[in-house]
Amino acid sequence: MKTTRTESKAKRSTMDTIAVDLRTVNGWRIPPFQRPLRVNDKVRAIAEAITADGGVIPGVLTIGKIPAGRDSGEYLIDGQHRIEAFRMSGADTAYADVRYVEFIDMADMGDEFVALNSRIVNMRPDDVLRGLEGSTETLRLIREACPFVGYDNVRRNGNTSPMLSMSTVLRVWEGSATETPVSINRSAMQLAKDMTHESATQCRIFLQMALEAWGREEASKRLWGALNMSLCMWLWRRLVLDKERRGTRRYVSLTSDRYKKCLMSLAANADYNDWLMGRALGDRDRPAAYARIKGIMSRRILEEKWESKVSMPSPAWAKS
Repeated sequence: MKTTRTESKAKRSTMDTIAVDLRTVNGWRIPPFQRPLRVNDKVRAIAEAITADGGVIPGVLTIGKIPAGRDSGEYLIDGQHRIEAFRMSGADTAYADVRYVEFIDMADMGDEFVALNSRIVNMRPDDVLRGLEGSTETLRLIREACPFVGYDNVRRNGNTSPMLSMSTVLRVWEGSATETPVSINRSAMQLAKDMTHESATQCRIFLQMALEAWGREEASKRLWGALNMSLCMWLWRRLVLDKERRGTRRYVSLTSDRYKKCLMSLAANADYNDWLMGRALGDRDRPAAYARIKGIMSRRILEEKWESKVSMPSPAWAKS
């Protein structure tokens, strides 16, 4: 099936040299997986070159066409910075080599975007994930439920911009499933493709719960760092998701609502938030961070009288 799809794409690809004006380029839509537009010195240099060359746009522009359906239209897949340079040049008309490619849907186009840019430039992990979202159910599941997880312009304050990188979420979530919580050193693309629907659902639930507990306020921004988030995910798996308490795993079992209250206690502890400044997810800071989290959560459990005696996981890495 993959071979057939590749061949059909090749048959739907044509090349042409056309004259364009502002009306033409403004009619090309920007696909949702496109990287953010950044005007820098290179873009300004291209604008000057377009003026000096009599309106010739360098390179080949790639325009994706979706003939029917909700997303029908023409999309600028490759060349948005050169088109912005054309706008900046002040020229009324320009000439460009254009590659037209017809796609079945937006997911089909996103796969082509990843393949095209992977061959030409080094893409950031989140650029790759943005392109894969249309064809990857697990990414869509997380993004639809957690719009504060994004691919660019990550900020830990404000109400609209993403405050968590999708690639970071995937790395620490998968790392929290191991015996020692780490940031998994694998490609973001492979992590997304290997993620199961069940795992994505559990990750989504944790992120929504953490947002309710920590919020987006400036005072809580360090709680969203890899160190704290990874350890809280690790405990979430063991105290809430893991229902088995046999052998040496006879530690406290919590409901989701009670665990959320434990997360709230972390946000309310100013000393712990101050301590997190400059800390990283590594062998040096992990044991000390876990000791603080365990102490704060244990006190909350005793104060609420959920248990008369609190037993928490005591892994070997936490004693180093």
